[in-house]
Amino acid sequence: MGAMLGFVLSIFGKLRFIDGLVLTLPVTILLAIVCLSPWYTCRALPLNRTPFPRVLLSHVVAAGLASSLVMVVVQILFGIGARFSPALADRLGSVTPVLAGTVFLFFLLSIALHYVMISVESSKQAEILSREAELKALKAQVNPHFLFNSLNSISALTTVDPKRAREMCIRLSDFLRISLRLGEKSSIPFGEELSLASSYLDVEQIRFGSRLRVQNNFDPATADCEVPPLLVQPLVENAIKHGIASLSEGGEILMSARVDNQRLRFSIENAFDPDAPAMRKSGFGLVNVRNRLTARYGSAARLDIQVENNVYKVVMTLPV
Repeated sequence: MGAMLGFVLSIFGKLRFIDGLVLTLPVTILLAIVCLSPWYTCRALPLNRTPFPRVLLSHVVAAGLASSLVMVVVQILFGIGARFSPALADRLGSVTPVLAGTVFLFFLLSIALHYVMISVESSKQAEILSREAELKALKAQVNPHFLFNSLNSISALTTVDPKRAREMCIRLSDFLRISLRLGEKSSIPFGEELSLASSYLDVEQIRFGSRLRVQNNFDPATADCEVPPLLVQPLVENAIKHGIASLSEGGEILMSARVDNQRLRFSIENAFDPDAPAMRKSGFGLVNVRNRLTARYGSAARLDIQVENNVYKVVMTLPV
């Protein structure tokens, strides 16, 4: 802008280019400040809620006032410069209309740029709100789905083993109490997420007994990593429902977690019966976790599935 204004002064005011630049330096600084003011008027006059004639009139008047202010400064500068070079005062008249018009257009350009910035900001905010709503909806699906499965298990136990059914109810209530508390947060330490998964395994241990065996291999550095709540539990539930439950002799669930290059890598694997119909499609837990990771992290997080030698492995990777 300063170079353009200096060029205008040098051409229409018949000044040397260097003299034009020296005179326009204060003007450019003033424009840099004045052109910040449309931020307020653009906020007060949103394009989608304000009649266009009112928007146009308001901004044209504002541009005229800004141009007048800048021209007052220019007159002061020319007046000061005329003390050292009397010819400057004579050249002010020829440069005034063009300079005033240039400042007027610069101000209108700044208004347009402010509207673009506001539009981009609103778009990003709408995207954030949309993602938050999607995350809340996905998170809200976890507990009802788990509760439905647990109540079915309790119902089956009440007739064959009432004592175990009662113990399962108690542990289920403890798990739901913890999950509801943690589920209200947007992020929790991974250590708390593992504790929540452990509470869930306590519930399922009542149901499966010695058929359910768990082996953990967690790097202590993962405990403080911030993650969305209720990510691990659906994966554990998927491993039990679609893996261990299909095996008459039961099986082992192996979970591991580590931090590598600012990324948390959690894996869970379990044996399964390849002939069981439940394994023909992915469970609810996998779909829910994948959707939540996508909504939260986009392409920065992944959920990979590996099936080999009757072992089903899920690997979750996300930034920390």
